[in-house]
Amino acid sequence: MWYFPALPLFRLAPLLLFVPAWAAAADSSELAGLKRAARSLQDLEADVRTLCDRIGPRPPGTPAMRAAHEWALRGFESAGLSSPRLEPVSMPRSWSEGRTRVDLVEPTSVPLHAVSTALSPPIPDPFEADVVWTRLGEDSAGTGRDRGLKGKVALVRLEEASSFEDLGRSQRHALLAMRGAAAAGAKAVLLVSTRPNQLLYRHVHSLTADLDPIPSALVAREDGLRIWRLLNSGEAVRVRIHMPNRVGPPYKTANVLADIRGSQLPDEIVLIGAHLDSWDMGTGCLDNAVNAALVMHVARSLQKVGARPRRTLRFVLFGAEELGLHGARAYTSRHSGQIGNHVAAIIHDMGGGPLVGYSTGGRPEMLPALEEVLAPANLGAPLQNTAKGYFFSDNLAFMLHGIPSLFAIQETEGYYLAYHSSADTFDKVRIGDVAETAATAAVTALAVGDMDGRLGAKLESRQVLAWLRREGMVRHFRFLGVWDSWWPH
Repeated sequence: MWYFPALPLFRLAPLLLFVPAWAAAADSSELAGLKRAARSLQDLEADVRTLCDRIGPRPPGTPAMRAAHEWALRGFESAGLSSPRLEPVSMPRSWSEGRTRVDLVEPTSVPLHAVSTALSPPIPDPFEADVVWTRLGEDSAGTGRDRGLKGKVALVRLEEASSFEDLGRSQRHALLAMRGAAAAGAKAVLLVSTRPNQLLYRHVHSLTADLDPIPSALVAREDGLRIWRLLNSGEAVRVRIHMPNRVGPPYKTANVLADIRGSQLPDEIVLIGAHLDSWDMGTGCLDNAVNAALVMHVARSLQKVGARPRRTLRFVLFGAEELGLHGARAYTSRHSGQIGNHVAAIIHDMGGGPLVGYSTGGRPEMLPALEEVLAPANLGAPLQNTAKGYFFSDNLAFMLHGIPSLFAIQETEGYYLAYHSSADTFDKVRIGDVAETAATAAVTALAVGDMDGRLGAKLESRQVLAWLRREGMVRHFRFLGVWDSWWPH
């Protein structure tokens, strides 16, 4: 999951729409069997352990990502799905971190805890430079030039985060500060981690996979605040930086697909997806191994009960989501001739917490149909569905083409600390929560695949554009520099 907050992350509380009480609804034997199959932990936990512990972090183009592709193909094949296959995703360049080293050399000598930010240009030859604290990127300071940065290293103090909204604001702050520091002639940027206890993580500052305009590193919050205090007490601070990142030529990664072919309307497609790639810190477990395993588990569970919905259910594990939705955008481009046949795209990418409900992505007209189609499912507690938009995962690629989208909203307590960080590991997973979400996801996929009508109409280009403007997304995309490449019309 990537998250840039030119727009806020919408809060659910004022907007909860409750599905009718289902406890008294009749439950078919097929749905009951499907929920039992999906709530089984054994295969699900084995898949999550394989992705997290055996394969580990899965940056696109790496041997680990190729091992994940093989895991997915084997899983779909053993479940008996139709046509498991890889579809290529072209990437403009490769990037990986070298052995980053950031040392404080004045007023004392000590190594700092630091990592390169994603897609930072390399610093192949170590250099020393004075550090200057800059307020570029802060709301109070705007994005103007800071003339004291030329030839210096800019220290950017990001606020400590305690929510996804905070994380989003810090990413915007970092991006604006980087742009301002580059314009001011700074040699590099040091970003102060938003999380305590020396926790380090990795984010992109661009969704195009282009290199940043200036090298940057993330330093542990404790180290960064130490530098900040020294500077504010009038001390001269100097650092030495060596960041031999590796930048390579274009390459290909892949999406992994498989189908349960529809019994009556096989050309109509309900897509169930999650991204398979991750950052290289931690093991990419909450983001997004749990949901890649969930998609596999939903497919396996549907096959176990012999479900044959009217429409084709397509299971997709996307590549290169973290670098800017490259896998999902490659899918919509490759299938552009049949994109109108996609009845819905259901995407999971919000960690392993309990499912709260689904977002219809700014389309309130879809809510009654969603509630109606799920009402007979007897899921227990009502889902809290909302029309508010979540625009930071593969669902967006489908929304840009007017395809009805459901984004799974999950509880995120404890997730934001591990998000993209070295703490994103298997021990954070509550497998029972993942299984409960899988049960709801399986019932939802089957219900949407079997419903008489559709959740919503495919929007025409002019309607999508009007929706993007209403949601503030055109401005958002222009801010990020992706409007021309992302707007498909």
